[in-house]
Amino acid sequence: MDASSLADRSATIVITNYMVRLARKGGAEHIHFFLALRATETHSQPKTFKDITKLLADSKKRWLKSCLKELKLLKDRDVYEIVNLPKGKKVVKNCWVFNIKPDGCYRSFFVAKGFSQVEDIDFNELFSSCSL
Repeated sequence: MDASSLADRSATIVITNYMVRLARKGGAEHIHFFLALRATETHSQPKTFKDITKLLADSKKRWLKSCLKELKLLKDRDVYEIVNLPKGKKVVKNCWVFNIKPDGCYRSFFVAKGFSQVEDIDFNELFSSCSL
């Protein structure tokens, strides 16, 4: 075992022991805070989809899996359909929003930039994905 992995293991043990002491004192809210803090320290949270390509293999794999899950969710709910762009119309702009939940779960949201849409032309109903 090299010095780097030994230091990581040692830090993990120290943090785990501290969290166990907090839990024994009834500090469940502190546990959630520290888990979220640890998740964001250990794994980078991308700002754009392009940022995912610059991450380490493990993080990249988890973010891509999260993105694919979001796209499947949108497809399964018939949120969009692929059509040819009519003449004189612009594509509604979109972006990815990334988040690491307090339990360490990676969440990706593919969202339309609402300010570029016109009701009854670009959309006729609202949708917000959520998972339990």
